[in-house]
Amino acid sequence: MKKFILLFSALTMIFGLVSCGTEDTTTATTSSFDQTSLIKVYTRDTTSGTREAFFKGIGFSDAVEDNALLVSGYIEVDGNGSMISSVEGDEYGIGYISLSSLEDSGLTGLSFEGVEATEANVLNDTYNLKRPFMYMTRSDWTGMETEEAIVEAFVAYMSTVDGKATIANNSGILETSTSDQLWDDIKDNYDVCSLNNENVTIRFGGSTSVEKIAKALSAEFSAKCGNFIADHNHTGSGDAYKRVQGSESDGANYLHIGFASRSFSTETEVGADGTYGQMCWDAVVVVVNADNNVITNITAEQVKKIYAGEITTWSQLA
Repeated sequence: MKKFILLFSALTMIFGLVSCGTEDTTTATTSSFDQTSLIKVYTRDTTSGTREAFFKGIGFSDAVEDNALLVSGYIEVDGNGSMISSVEGDEYGIGYISLSSLEDSGLTGLSFEGVEATEANVLNDTYNLKRPFMYMTRSDWTGMETEEAIVEAFVAYMSTVDGKATIANNSGILETSTSDQLWDDIKDNYDVCSLNNENVTIRFGGSTSVEKIAKALSAEFSAKCGNFIADHNHTGSGDAYKRVQGSESDGANYLHIGFASRSFSTETEVGADGTYGQMCWDAVVVVVNADNNVITNITAEQVKKIYAGEITTWSQLA
């Protein structure tokens, strides 16, 4: 019996060692990422607030509105979603998206100048690739008195405890205060919300980066303000001013409230007093394909050189 036990123990040890050796061999993986490949550069269109924040943040302001300064062969996309799907489908791609879109994007977000893109780092000013999310309402409400009252209530709602919670839950970055009021504390100031507004349509638009927050806010607030219809048509920050107070404010694509993922221009997008403000902060994140194992951090100088065509292969960043 002792011999049998010793033989069994010996066999167990041998098979255990063989098993461990086999496991180490089969689970080892080798990356197929070719570092000598050209970097495929993706950018947003020249009206994009994300683009403006990105190029200004990397010290390449001249490229905000000038594609001629970009590397040959760059690809322009028309929205946050298009940027995500493009880089996700391109192993050697690089681009930039809103931090609010990163979690569900399937992409790898890079640290910038050694600082991770997080809400805490945006608020404490250590992450510098950030931009404001702004709103602007109409100044001419002729024939739109009910819509004006609803939008006024909506703007007030954004600054309440309830509204700020919705913004934060949808990746908007903002500070809260003990002095913030609940909607229930101020709702009696807005008589329109006690009416049946089921036949009233409020038209939202502007930045695609702000779309997620705007839709969440409008869906929540509609139930608190007579169940108005929230119609969203987000086509970029450049259309926020244009369709609210600018050249298209009386056209077929007019909006009641528009959002921009950047500051409004003090020269070409001057809104009437009391019609605009900041909703929250967001950060821009440099992103690469999930299979890219070359870098986890990037500097402003490196990104600028990539977009200017001075760094062209991934091996130059390894």
